[in-house]
Amino acid sequence: MILHFDFSTGASGDKILGALLEVSEALELATFEELRAVGEALVPGVRIERQHVQQGGVQATGITVTEHDAPVRHWHEIRACIEAAGADGTLGREAASLALAAFGAIAEAEAAVHGCAVEQVHFHEVGAADSLIDICCSSFLLDKLAPRAVYATPLALGSGTFVCSHGELPVPAPATARLIEGLPVYAGAHTGELTTPTGAALARCFVSAWEPLPCVTPCASGYGAGSRSIPGTPNVVRVLAGQRWDWQVGQGGTGQVSHSGTETSNPQELFGQKGTLAPSPLIEGCVLLETNIDHLSPEALAFTCEELLAAGALDVWQEPITMKKGRLAVRLCVLVCAGVGRVFAERIIGLTGSLGVRSSYVERFCVPREIATEQMPCGLVAFKTAFVATPEGRLKLRRPEYADVARIAREQGLSFPEAYEQLGAQAE
Repeated sequence: MILHFDFSTGASGDKILGALLEVSEALELATFEELRAVGEALVPGVRIERQHVQQGGVQATGITVTEHDAPVRHWHEIRACIEAAGADGTLGREAASLALAAFGAIAEAEAAVHGCAVEQVHFHEVGAADSLIDICCSSFLLDKLAPRAVYATPLALGSGTFVCSHGELPVPAPATARLIEGLPVYAGAHTGELTTPTGAALARCFVSAWEPLPCVTPCASGYGAGSRSIPGTPNVVRVLAGQRWDWQVGQGGTGQVSHSGTETSNPQELFGQKGTLAPSPLIEGCVLLETNIDHLSPEALAFTCEELLAAGALDVWQEPITMKKGRLAVRLCVLVCAGVGRVFAERIIGLTGSLGVRSSYVERFCVPREIATEQMPCGLVAFKTAFVATPEGRLKLRRPEYADVARIAREQGLSFPEAYEQLGAQAE
């Protein structure tokens, strides 16, 4: 199972917690009573209430936490509390580890903002019981859901200013600005603070990849409501749970293909039994990166392509173009998984010296395939096998990998077509 968060109206602790609670209840993995018991064990005397609210026509779960005479908690006190909850089973070790990572990220951000050591950090808003409950109980629910991966849209931050204990500050808050470093964010269309430090810390620690909803079969959804109204838009975080159905291609666009919706690695189970139709091509979300280059030699470009493929690009190619002033040039095109677009854009700039890389989201239809190595008379040879659905049944495509064909052609003094044909005949 995977989870996908929609952060188009930002992320806050109460919205993430409410969304996770609805999904956990839908899948019968956890209840509000369990969540409340965890919260009360962490903060004795705290009051945790649930509301079913309407946000712009969407029913969502709101979580309210009340603590009278709340103390100002220091990082070492919060850390000791979470560690104790992990040791005695209140949270569990995995959930405690997640909670410590999130609160630790906030502590480091606050220390950087205030110019002090992490151990000297004392929390104001995020030290209150509601943030402690939001982070620990969200970690508790995520541990119960145990997703194989967590995906999310970029974080909407909001714009303008907001008021906190330090006065009126610009959006995002100083701690939030630290926590979102390296993450995909944008202002969005709405004013005010949409993403809080707690929400940013949870997203930073929970999310595996930032990309649009992948090809998935949903099985549950949940909505968590924020505490304020946004004119014209439901102030909610949505999370979808489901089985991912696209096929993940290995390093450099090659390798064993695995189906995310099943645990099997048996090709007959993956591709269908003999006499049945092969599965239809499946959809994979990707990012296409492009840059125009007129200052590199063909050798340098070839090296760049090799490096990008070795780093895990799904495909790399060059297209001849004419740039301004009539200069002949090359458009370098790189196809990568949607979650690593920024990483590869930076890599392209580093390898080529380009001053800009264009990025666009695309979807590719993939035929399921596998690569297996077989012992042939000429040695070990890797074969790529795929089954394509046709009106007559299914068509089996089986091809030896280029590197092995080239090696055998050189070893036996054959042309490439001769070696290819020989391997194909031997494989039958």
